[in-house]
Amino acid sequence: MRELCLCVVVCAAASVAATVAAQSNTKPITIGRSVCAPYDPAGLRLVEIERTGDWQLQRGDGAIFKLFATREDAEAGLAVAREHSQLCYIGKSNSRPNRANYIMEYWK
Repeated sequence: MRELCLCVVVCAAASVAATVAAQSNTKPITIGRSVCAPYDPAGLRLVEIERTGDWQLQRGDGAIFKLFATREDAEAGLAVAREHSQLCYIGKSNSRPNRANYIMEYWK
């Protein structure tokens, strides 16, 4: 019985350490033409911008992922983001004058 308890404690500690290490990696991941920003879904939060009334979806370290016009839209966006662990983009490296029109986002 003692051996089983020791294994559970050691295995659980290793699992927590691996999760913390994975969640602390917030460097962008480039795969082909996609660039993905990893995040911990549990660390996401909504912040109201008082001067404009807009809402920000922020990662645990304060990085802003998305802007929303209403709290209702922000809460819906937060629900989608919590089902994933990366926000990805295609087209960020394009050099067109209206660059933003050619960038696509998706959750992974």
